[in-house]
Formats: sequence, C-alpha cells, structure tokens
Amino acid sequence: MQKFKKTYSFILIFLLVFSSGLFAQLMNKKWKIGPEYKIEYVVKPSEILGKGELSIVLSIPYDEIHFVKQNSQFKGRFDISIMIFEGKEKRVSESWIEKLSLNEFKLTNSRKKTIEMHKSYDLMPGKYRLEVLITDLKTQNRRKQIKEIDMSKLSIGPLMIGDLYFIRDSTAIKGGEDMPEIIYVGFTASGIEGKYPFTYILQSKNKTLKQGKFEVKLVKERHEYVFPVRTADLNYNQYFLTLITVIDSIEYKRSIPLRVQWIGTSSLIPNLEDAIEQMRYLSHTGYFSSRTYKKMINAQGKEKRDYFTETWKSIDPTPHTENNELMNEYYYRVHVANQRFSGHREGWRSDRGMISIIYGEPDAVEEHNMEIDTKPYMIWYYYSVNRRFIFIDYTGFGDYQLSEPLSEY
Repeated sequence: MQKFKKTYSFILIFLLVFSSGLFAQLMNKKWKIGPEYKIEYVVKPSEILGKGELSIVLSIPYDEIHFVKQNSQFKGRFDISIMIFEGKEKRVSESWIEKLSLNEFKLTNSRKKTIEMHKSYDLMPGKYRLEVLITDLKTQNRRKQIKEIDMSKLSIGPLMIGDLYFIRDSTAIKGGEDMPEIIYVGFTASGIEGKYPFTYILQSKNKTLKQGKFEVKLVKERHEYVFPVRTADLNYNQYFLTLITVIDSIEYKRSIPLRVQWIGTSSLIPNLEDAIEQMRYLSHTGYFSSRTYKKMINAQGKEKRDYFTETWKSIDPTPHTENNELMNEYYYRVHVANQRFSGHREGWRSDRGMISIIYGEPDAVEEHNMEIDTKPYMIWYYYSVNRRFIFIDYTGFGDYQLSEPLSEY
C-alpha cells in the first residue's frame, strides 16, 4: 500500500510539472517580432471623377504597445509607414509618429481598448499592393503587413460600386445574448441614377442560408446606401455575404466575410466544430482529460458550446482578466501551422504542425537537403525542454513526417 502511494504521488507530480512546463511554452514562446495590429480597408468611389477611394483603418490593442511611465501618465510612441504600389511604381508613401497617453496602468494591459488611425487615398482603378510597417519606438520591434487590393472592379461598367462594410460593427458579431436581431450593411456607389433591384445572399461553405431582395434608388453623385440582414439565428461560424445587381446586362457583385463569434473567444477560431477538434493536443498534454475531449466532440447544439466554453474557462491562466491568453496563443499557433505546413492536409494535422503547436517555434533548425543516399530531413531543437525532433521527407514533396511517431500524441 505504501509503495502504491509513492508511485501515485510520482505520477501526479510528473503530470503537474509536464503541464506547467507546456503552459509556460504556450504563454512565453510566441512568434512575435513587433506589435500586432489590424488592417481594415474599404474601396469605394472617390469624390474625384473617375477615381476610387481607398479608406484604411489601422487599430492597435493597448497591450501591444510598450508604455513608459512619465510623471502620472503612461506614454507610448510608435512610427507608422504606409506605402502603396501599382506594380513596381510607388503611388503613395507616408509616415508619421503616433503618440498615446493613458492615465491608468490597467488600461495598458487592455486587449479590448485600441488606438485607431484613419487614412484615405484617391487612386485610379487598378490593382495595388499596400505595405504597412509599424515600429514601437521604445523597443524598436517592428511588424510589417502586406495587403493586395483590387480597385479595378470599380471600372467594369458605368456604375461605380464600392466594397460592402458593416455599420457600427466589424466583421465579427458577438454571439449568445449579445447577438443582434439585424445587422446593417453599407456600400457606396456613383455614376448611375434610377431605381434598380438588388439581391443579397448569405452563404456558409457554398450553401445558401438566407436570401433577400430589395430596390435601391440610385443617384448619380457618390452616395452611401444601407440595407438590413437578419442574423439572430446564425451560429458560431464563418459566413459570406454577397450583394448582386444587374444593370444593362452588366453584373455587379460585392462580397464580405461575416464571422459570428462569442465574447471572449479567439478571433482566429473558424467555427465551433474545427475549434473543438483542434483542441486534441491539449487533451494529450494534461490540460483536460480525453473523456472531456470526447464529450465535446460528441455533444450537439448548445451542449457542445457549453462544453467548449466551460473547458476553456477551466484552464484560463488569468480568469480575472478579459482575455484567455492560453486560448489566444493556442489558436494563433494553429493558425500559423495552417499557413506554414498545409499541403494535402491542414497544417495543424501535420507532424510539424503538431510539434509547433505543442512546443512553439524551435530554438534551432538544421536542414539536410543535399546529402547523398539520404532523404531530405530536418531537426528541430528545443533546448528549454531538452528535446529534438527529426522530420523526414519520405515522398520528396515536402511532407515532412516525424522519424519516430510520438505515441503520446
């Protein structure tokens, strides 16, 4: 009996140490080189005849900014650079320094509070590349984002119709009790006057869920138009809203993604089914039991949602804050794995995706691609946990697999 107690204690301590070690990796080993920020843009007709207007909104959460206390205030400074290219030609180049002062320390750690910068540029219809570089002037950490922008759609006919955009909201609708009955969608148009029929279609995975028809009395000058879409019965998922009209045999079509998500969840979660399946690695590393995972997988409707939210709540490392940092980091790793390692299967399901989600970015990587009589392989090193993983490209198509499958995963 005494021997059993000692063995049980050893297993319990091992699980606690292993789980806490993995947690430290999930929380501390982030793929970040500069402040994270969001770029939203809308293309619409310009007030200048024949041109389009590119309206840009940059938003940075407060907790991405490095603040320095000066007297009774907390101050942050960062440099913003915007460049717009048409092919190799630079059409726009602008940079400035943005400053932010806060009176309360707790605001510096807020994820919900953001600073927003608005910019608009008049450009001829065409295809452009937007490059944004934001540098934190205290840490000198910087992050660059690139967006491909198609403004040529403004010139397909006499009607210049811009992108769809949500009125008083972003592309995320908060679910649960805060789900609105109706959302309002806007667009800007110019060039034609008269009354014309419009149709909107709401789809998910190419399946039409809602469809509505209405008439719009267009005016020739640039003008904003708004129409309602019912959303009360939508579930957590990714949707696409498309607006269509046909005028003088020319079809005008504009689409926008519409995401329904719940308050407190990561914006990188595509839908509930995928989000639960992607939690597989957490169940194998001691965050919760395989029994809990199976219950989530097999549950239906509201019960599935409740299992999901309660499970994440139970492993939230900072339950008194507005964010679940573990959830955000975990689904960020899933997102990065899908971007880096997707091929004939989703990146998070691959061996490299699995290891990168569990352990984070490796401390060092060795690549062996040109050795004689040896298939290409690479070695990932994780010095903090004294582990290495060997991946071999058995097929020659870049599908690297672990040389020795991990039985625990």
